[in-house]
Amino acid sequence: MQITPTQFVQLPLDGTATELEIIVQPFPLFPTEVTIFWKVSGATVTKEGVISLPQSIIDVWGVDDTIVETYVLQQLDLTKA
Repeated sequence: MQITPTQFVQLPLDGTATELEIIVQPFPLFPTEVTIFWKVSGATVTKEGVISLPQSIIDVWGVDDTIVETYVLQQLDLTKA
């Protein structure tokens, strides 16, 4: 997905990130926690990490993954272009 660069104190990037990859790790049928792998990248920068979805997000997550995408973007203080 294309993203708009932002300034974020806790996630300093040494360049401009233009791509975000989100991978949901396998989880059981009724999870209490879901782990998300994320990676931002651009021409001169790459940064990655892991975010755990809280139960409040898991509870409202249905067939539309937009809620996961929105949560990850918020946690990374990024906006979708």
